[in-house]
Amino acid sequence: MKEEAQTIYINLDDSGAVNNNEDFCVYGGVIFYSKSEKDKFMTQYKDIVEKTKCKYCKKNAINCDKSCPELKNYILKPKHKRMMLNYIKKYETLACVIINDKIKKANIKEDKATRRRYTDYAIKRAIKDMMKKLIVMKKIDPYKPVKIILNMDQQSTKTNGYYGLAEGINEELLYGISNFDYGTTHRPILFSELELNLQYLSSDKSYVIQASDLVAGTVRRTLYHNRKDLATGFKKISFVTYKTILP
Repeated sequence: MKEEAQTIYINLDDSGAVNNNEDFCVYGGVIFYSKSEKDKFMTQYKDIVEKTKCKYCKKNAINCDKSCPELKNYILKPKHKRMMLNYIKKYETLACVIINDKIKKANIKEDKATRRRYTDYAIKRAIKDMMKKLIVMKKIDPYKPVKIILNMDQQSTKTNGYYGLAEGINEELLYGISNFDYGTTHRPILFSELELNLQYLSSDKSYVIQASDLVAGTVRRTLYHNRKDLATGFKKISFVTYKTILP
């Protein structure tokens, strides 16, 4: 009988971009360890969103067709952000911050294909950093099968055509490939089977992506007040469970 896999749901969205015009870029999201945990989150978070979104709709009650706008992080009022974030804080979260001016190779920020490769690398690193901590905390047994379901906003589907995010994560965790410059080789951290399902979801239909947008946006907004020392500011963000900062 095949051993049941240890399942992790990772939901991610981004705020900002890797370029010369912004100080930093953030990937943020919410983590679940079972389908029941994910479903409970979605049911309750949906209820919060549904009770809030009509406040942002320009249609009056007579013309309302229930097609209220998606509650993006940047349009939410502080009191509604706090309400939603207070619920998200009941779950584990992940954030990866990329400090743009510390990226030394100019072509990473200027070439679209290389920029995509770098952000894929950042996601891969953040997931590996999280998995290493889960192993240390004995939440994951590296010698038993693991299943990762990675949900991302479908706007992140841009690719350079020769590098696959799912393949890269799989290789990094099982074989310990290398850093972005391919200068060093790292040890693998998983020693059994790994199944990785990457799904791109439409944010207006996915509450886990909407919650991830709020996590990423909140981290980014908080760091704007700590731009002189982003690393220290990032460490002080208490609601983020798993943190990675690059380069």
